[in-house]
Amino acid sequence: MEGVPRRSRVWDAPSRQEQRRGLQAWLVWTFCCLFLPLVTGFGPPKLVDREIAPTARVSVGELRRWAEVRALPDVTTSHYLVYDLTAGQLLFGEGMDEAHPPASLTKLMTALLVLEQGDLDAQVTVLPEDIIGGASMGLRAGMQLTVGDLLWGLLVPSGNDAALALARHIAGDVATFVERMNRRAEELGLAQTHFANPHGLDAQRHVSSARDLLQLTVRLWAEPLFRTMVGTPRVTVAGRELRNTNEWLSTNPAAVGVKTGTTPAAGECLIVAVEREGRTLLVVILGSRDRYADAGRLLEATEAAFAWTVASAEELTVLNRVYAADGTARWLRPTGMPPVVLQMGPGVPTLTAFRQITRDALAGASTGAQVGQLDWFAGDEWVGMQTLVVR
Repeated sequence: MEGVPRRSRVWDAPSRQEQRRGLQAWLVWTFCCLFLPLVTGFGPPKLVDREIAPTARVSVGELRRWAEVRALPDVTTSHYLVYDLTAGQLLFGEGMDEAHPPASLTKLMTALLVLEQGDLDAQVTVLPEDIIGGASMGLRAGMQLTVGDLLWGLLVPSGNDAALALARHIAGDVATFVERMNRRAEELGLAQTHFANPHGLDAQRHVSSARDLLQLTVRLWAEPLFRTMVGTPRVTVAGRELRNTNEWLSTNPAAVGVKTGTTPAAGECLIVAVEREGRTLLVVILGSRDRYADAGRLLEATEAAFAWTVASAEELTVLNRVYAADGTARWLRPTGMPPVVLQMGPGVPTLTAFRQITRDALAGASTGAQVGQLDWFAGDEWVGMQTLVVR
């Protein structure tokens, strides 16, 4: 065409050499995407890591749901996790192992050392140096309280004054108590944790992580007194009304604990325990701009992405008896806790049971005798067993 520069015609009609190069590039791309995974073994992750693994792979829908676990929570922080305390299983999180100022979540370690020393009835005299700014139990110099009273003041209103009085009483001075805090953190394997004080006000090298604080909380949750204290919205101690800094205890019926923290460097921090359908979930949040909204979104994401299936032998009529040659039957029942299986998304797997009789259930087996077991499977994955005994 006249008037069209030659350079334009070159771009409009690629040469044969350029066409061949384009075809070669397309073939290389196709090989890498479609055929290389089959040759090298790379591909979608398998559901199991047993020595003999099934050929079934994760479906596209399951991969999408797994991705949505990270995409769903629209939160104001990148340091959080959700943990199923009942099952002892981490569900999901982000930035869990990154060091971050913990603010008053520091007081969890202070509380642990107080509970481990054991003498909650010992008397403590408040000194002027115990009075410090920030969250307060409302102490005054010269007051006398028990260690137990101060523990309430530490955990409910998050009193910095209570933290200093406890540290000084237990270790003789605050610096020695902080050394014990760091020694205990090392014993517990809290790799990202280092304390500079017992209350959590911002200080150099005063850090922890969501995973470390989870481990500390799980350890404390075994203490009934701790659970009572962190689950109490309001209490009167030594003539003083103490209100819990955890607002969810008064506004969210599912909340049963545990602790808040706020400083300029740490932002809004929260560890909250909630009970849903017989399960206890722990949410750990650091560096938030709106901790309660973030906790709500994380719990909504958990409910949307996870489901639990509990094995039940009640309807296994074929497996609950064995017959003798003359037609008489021995009735069996499973004992022990049934296995619980976590499933991503709403598609809960069907649990199936396989019976194994380990001895002659008809030859002199009395009531209560163990005669076999039920092996439970989710698909082809063994998930647990129950012992079979004669009824």
